[in-house]
Amino acid sequence: MAANLVGLGFQKGVAAEAILSTYSAEGEPNAAPMGITLKDEQHLTVDLFNSSQTYRNVKTNRCAVVNLTKDIEVFYRSAFKEANPNGKLPPEWFEKAKLVNAPKLSFADATIEVSVEHLELMATKVTMKTRVTFKAESIWATCMFPQAHSRAMCLTMEAIIAATRVKIYLPDQKQEIRLAKLLEVINDCHQVINRVAPNSAYSQVMDDLTQRVESWRKQK
Repeated sequence: MAANLVGLGFQKGVAAEAILSTYSAEGEPNAAPMGITLKDEQHLTVDLFNSSQTYRNVKTNRCAVVNLTKDIEVFYRSAFKEANPNGKLPPEWFEKAKLVNAPKLSFADATIEVSVEHLELMATKVTMKTRVTFKAESIWATCMFPQAHSRAMCLTMEAIIAATRVKIYLPDQKQEIRLAKLLEVINDCHQVINRVAPNSAYSQVMDDLTQRVESWRKQK
């Protein structure tokens, strides 16, 4: 079904959570959750850590696919590859995009094939990032009915994002205050999810995530 960026829920200046999929220089598919922002009706922006595999892939191939999905397990397993068997995402998740040299998630609710239009280096206090401006080359979406929303989805997403920051800041002793705040966020999210969505996919992801974070802290 034909669609546009606004129709898919993107709002100007508001970061939306999606899965960005890319190929490495060797043709290995990769996927990672990203906060993606609408710039205008044809362009999206995303800030990538220069140390990330996604950045290297985007810089090499100058393209990607933005995948929209409501499956929280996909966000978790793509954020933490070690949560998958053999530490790699299942190859059956991916299929070749039609217009760009990138993979797409075969089960996504919507896909946006994008090409790189601009790269802007951004220096932060912690690490180097690059703001990538993508141009939408092709947009596809399934026909979906409106759905009821649960806080558990947003809370689990927030905890996953916080955990990715924990992994970055943990080796740096100067980031103790940030780490404490992030760990508090994860704990608060876990408690609410256990209340509003017990014995669900969200609570299972949170149980695994909190155990994973604790193992990182013990290895520090």
